[in-house]
Amino acid sequence: MVENAGKYNKKIEIYSQVKGKDSDGFPVDAETLVLSVWANVVTTKGYTLIVNDTDFEKAYTKFTFRKPVRTEIDRKMIIKYKSKVYTIEYIDDVNEDGTELEIQAKEVTH
Repeated sequence: MVENAGKYNKKIEIYSQVKGKDSDGFPVDAETLVLSVWANVVTTKGYTLIVNDTDFEKAYTKFTFRKPVRTEIDRKMIIKYKSKVYTIEYIDDVNEDGTELEIQAKEVTH
């Protein structure tokens, strides 16, 4: 059971990406909103990376939220939060009880 529902205080959106073509036949990626949910968001801090002698490329943001009943989340999807885009690297069913998901994701930088 989820112990502290108040910890879910950040709105995130999860999208699936579909490759397609525009009216002229050029490739275009379409995004479809799969889930809009309140989550707990924790970003690995620079200090933690230095102490653990970890490469800054391995900095992750952890999104934890109530597991949706009818929606499956997979690693091909992306997360949008605060005007940033994240790729999903890892998905975990917290405590394996089907109530909470934890996603570790990396920010997409161009």
